Amino acid sequence: MDRAIVNQPKGSRLSEIDLVRAIAIIGVLAVHATSFSTVEMLVYPNSYPVYNFINIFLKFGTPVFIFLSSFVLFLNYYHRPLSKDTILIFYKKRWIHIIIPYLVFSTIYYLLVYFTRDPAVLPTNPLLDFAQKIGTGTAYSHLYFVFISIQFYLLFPIALWLLQKWPGLLSWLIPSGLILQWLFFGLNELIPIPNVGSWAFSYISFYLLGAYWGIHYPAIKQWSVARRQHSSPSLRRWGIAVCWLVWLLAGLWHASVWFDLRMAAIARPLYVYTLLWNVYTILSALLFLWAGAKLLNRFSPDFFWLAKLRKLGSLSFGIYLIHPLFLAAYRVLRPEGAPEMTLHLWYGAGFLLALLGSWAAVWFAHRYLPAVSGLFFGKNELRTLESDSIKSNAASTGT
Repeated sequence: MDRAIVNQPKGSRLSEIDLVRAIAIIGVLAVHATSFSTVEMLVYPNSYPVYNFINIFLKFGTPVFIFLSSFVLFLNYYHRPLSKDTILIFYKKRWIHIIIPYLVFSTIYYLLVYFTRDPAVLPTNPLLDFAQKIGTGTAYSHLYFVFISIQFYLLFPIALWLLQKWPGLLSWLIPSGLILQWLFFGLNELIPIPNVGSWAFSYISFYLLGAYWGIHYPAIKQWSVARRQHSSPSLRRWGIAVCWLVWLLAGLWHASVWFDLRMAAIARPLYVYTLLWNVYTILSALLFLWAGAKLLNRFSPDFFWLAKLRKLGSLSFGIYLIHPLFLAAYRVLRPEGAPEMTLHLWYGAGFLLALLGSWAAVWFAHRYLPAVSGLFFGKNELRTLESDSIKSNAASTGT
């Protein structure tokens, strides 16, 4: 029997989710740390392919986070009875852990931009401008993710009720997500939608894939164990290798079309970029989750690097919110007229600052300022992770 299934006490935290969150936040930070390089490093054609590769190949972070959000919610709620109290508690948690931090950081970033912007381009009515940005997730470039998450949370109880009432709809979740998302993309081509990336329909395939996977995850894991016991090991390995190969080819192809666009102005139809992104990121979500479970089946969750990644994943929401502050401050120090090698080191150091600085700030707040850390960074997942580790260790030792 699979150790990851056997050793997981009922109601405990799925450790593979934190591992996938860690991978996703590293991808987000790498993309944001290299965002300026996609323009600034064009003058270095020998180095530019590397920056383009990092900036595009690691662009799986937001879709994977969206998949995980839906996955966790449906995993935890689908098999519970839906009641008024359940809905009220659900919305209370989202308000405290998601919406309040969103409002706090929207305010911080809006003020940062406002006081560093050229006065000639400041809005005539800052309060109205701020309200409009709050309502569209555009107070800063990365906050669209939280805004579309809030949209999903508003619809979640309705979706949960529909799926509980008509279980036959479950088999239609994945195709429906793809159809709705691509219809939305098509509508945007006909009638340009303002801030199109700030609307949940841009990512609806990941939400519905997460719903399907969360509802069926215990059965999927049991099926995986049964297949491992009764199918040919070589056949399994070939099947897994093919999945990873398709993932790799889709990611490389996606990076290459963007390289052609940026470096040589060779433009493909929009659907080519969107299709490659969709295939690559869907495979990323599923394969990263599989890889996380596989690692935890082979090693203890307390194995040094796995434990560090789990802690990083548990802090990923706060890191996502705060890391642009580190990058914005760091970019003020950009060396002008520096040689190419210095710029390579500068970009690398920016990524490390965003990762380690944000990690340290969120960890410190949750560890030593728990009374206020929730206002900025949401739920104290670090405390939950450590509590779950104690429970898991007690269960495994019989204490």
